[in-house]
Amino acid sequence: MFHPGPYASRGSDVFPAQGMGGSMRKMGLVLLAIAGMSLSNLGFSQQAKPAQPQPAQKAQQHAANLDVGNVPTPSDMYCSGYITTEKVPDKLFVAAGHNSPDQSRYAGQSDLIFIHGQGMKEGDRYQIVRHVQDKNHYEIYRGQKAAVRNVGEIYFELAIVKVTDVQKDTAVAVFELSCSDVMPGDIAIPMVEREAPPFRKVSLDRYTTPTGKTVGRIIMAKEFDSFLGSKYKAYLSIGADKGLKPGDYLRATRTYSYTYRDFEGGLSLKASEFEDTQVKPQKLSINDVSSLPRRTLGDMIVLQVHPKSATAMVLTALEDIHVGDGVELMDTSEAPVLPPIRPSYSNAPLPDATTAATAAPPKITCSASPTSLRAGESASISCEAVSPDNRPINITYVANGGKLSSNRNQATLDTADTGPGPISVRATAFDDRQLSASTVVTVNVEAPAPAMPTAQKLMELDFKPNSVYVDNRSKAVLDDVALKMQQDPNLTAVLSGSADAGESPRMGLQRAQNAMTYLTTSKGIDPQRIQVKASSEPGRKVDIWTLPAGAALPGATPPSTTPPQGEPQPPVAVPQLTPPPGDIN
Repeated sequence: MFHPGPYASRGSDVFPAQGMGGSMRKMGLVLLAIAGMSLSNLGFSQQAKPAQPQPAQKAQQHAANLDVGNVPTPSDMYCSGYITTEKVPDKLFVAAGHNSPDQSRYAGQSDLIFIHGQGMKEGDRYQIVRHVQDKNHYEIYRGQKAAVRNVGEIYFELAIVKVTDVQKDTAVAVFELSCSDVMPGDIAIPMVEREAPPFRKVSLDRYTTPTGKTVGRIIMAKEFDSFLGSKYKAYLSIGADKGLKPGDYLRATRTYSYTYRDFEGGLSLKASEFEDTQVKPQKLSINDVSSLPRRTLGDMIVLQVHPKSATAMVLTALEDIHVGDGVELMDTSEAPVLPPIRPSYSNAPLPDATTAATAAPPKITCSASPTSLRAGESASISCEAVSPDNRPINITYVANGGKLSSNRNQATLDTADTGPGPISVRATAFDDRQLSASTVVTVNVEAPAPAMPTAQKLMELDFKPNSVYVDNRSKAVLDDVALKMQQDPNLTAVLSGSADAGESPRMGLQRAQNAMTYLTTSKGIDPQRIQVKASSEPGRKVDIWTLPAGAALPGATPPSTTPPQGEPQPPVAVPQLTPPPGDIN
């Protein structure tokens, strides 16, 4: 089965709301990620004027029994990444793929990758990981980079593959679980099965005093996210060194002292929080802020543990959780255990044999519109997914080219910066039991249409009233026009002359013809490359346009008014004025 994970080069969406795919520092997605939490659990009502709760109701609200339903999937367990001080072997690495060098990213069920190294044999299973570093020098909280360095090196988990053939020191492998695009240079390490943690049904209290149990901090998030919601992965500053183990539950917390002293969170203190009509309003000092209750932001379950760090997944988010927030170990001894999940690549039966015998995977059909386009255009991918068992369905999208964005059962393929050729978009529908179905649609990308040549207005010549003489300023302008035409032999020029209302109507045409005479006689420009025309716009000027081969003036282009060579020009009745010194006719 094919289960793409929340990484780059793909679009994903979830319906009904059960969490979102990876985002890059986008706060808006966090609000969607906590959509699974009902307003009633927070004590809100849908009525315009809620009734005041009675004391018994207040006690119930304080208990805030918020059910957790986001049970981790195999993709959560094997695609979450980690930070570790342990040495990760790098002797085996992804060298290429079946379509190398044309293809450099691999994530599809039909993709084959080549792993280079020694000691591999058919049937071996490997996890593909990537050693990464955060290139963003901005610290989300003071001391973040030092805290990350203290717990080790960062690794993103990309896929699980199985070796089907070995030739010399190269193994051919197929995907069993895909989290993200695998690229040459990524590391292959022996696959180690992880024991499914005992998932529990826990309750959260909105305000909880410190319990004295192990505390730590969220020092980073998967994909370098800043804000976390349901299903997001967090990297913690505590691990095996503090007794943490898979399956432990942690509450995410934030104190008002931290918010008030934070260099971003405390910016609101610069604004007034009092009304002008208040007389001597009372105000807490910055030291008294510590008396305000500590907020519970949500809870998370530990997926894997390393010497100084742990990877946890957010289950319930009461509000947006930030990198830098605190975590505290929870006592879940009284919380009932939920049934374990079945890995998507395992042949083991479902916990309920009756369900296993009758379970039906989703069905999905997709279409692309248009199926053929030019590079730079976009295509819409529309999918219809149904579950015969009426289970909630998620849809993810992966493409081997272009950029994908999605919204429910719709995805948009952007082909900007994409070369010509087919692009395959795989859509996978899977339900909450990890039963899935996939389909592939192909969009053919053609080379972009050649840019149409366009006319360009360079400049204009100004004339004195009732004058058709080309003065020195106009000659300097025409010198530049001549230089451009000499550099590009395919370039033509259009000279459009205008006359004021009180001048002879034909004076505009004569001005354009005099400018042409200067270009042909003084600069040696071929008369066949110049057109002159009379403009209907008033003014004592000549507009100069240059036309590349195949271009035309904006709007209807009148026919050339250039007189045939060798024929006398019709006389133009213009005043016989004495030109100023330096002018020529």
